[in-house]
Amino acid sequence: MPIRAVVVDDEKETLDVFSELLANHEIKVVGTGYNGQEAIFLFQKLKPDLVFLDVSMPTYDGVYGLKKIRELNPNAAVIMIVERMTLKTEMEMNRLKPSAVFREPIDINEIIRKTHELCAPSKDELENMQKTLVILAVKNTLLELGMEELDKVMTMLQKDFNATLGDCYENPEYLKQVLEDLYGDSYQDILNSLKANMKEISMKSF
Repeated sequence: MPIRAVVVDDEKETLDVFSELLANHEIKVVGTGYNGQEAIFLFQKLKPDLVFLDVSMPTYDGVYGLKKIRELNPNAAVIMIVERMTLKTEMEMNRLKPSAVFREPIDINEIIRKTHELCAPSKDELENMQKTLVILAVKNTLLELGMEELDKVMTMLQKDFNATLGDCYENPEYLKQVLEDLYGDSYQDILNSLKANMKEISMKSF
């Protein structure tokens, strides 16, 4: 799944070039704006994974945008792009704690690396995603045999192991034993179908 980003800069040419560079690195620019106020609107409306904010913009600058975004979500990923700034601006930025600060001329490779680092799912998120995929694959596989067969498997899991399909992620031996008890030698064919379903679901999800 591509990273969804909002890019805000008052110079249209810079905005276009930077957005194209991000797109070339599988970062989808879902919104662009020209001042800090537009950054806040886009952040609320689009809920991006990351916001790129130019610091020096007229009327509502990047620091204003960062401040308001922090009020909305203290953990939002916001990268600030800086050409030059006053001591006052630097002190304000330090207080607001942007996720990263890059000075112009920017190193696009370093920005891409940092972007992926900031937007990488946590270990817990990855675990939950994997668990969801496994449960989906098990359900799809059993539904190929029919709703009645799915009910049989769930009933036996509950009866024999006091478990649900979700418990089979941490304890795959529960499912294996139930399938073997229900289908004998044919259970291996069902496991092969399960593996194929897991592969298909994974390809659709990422």
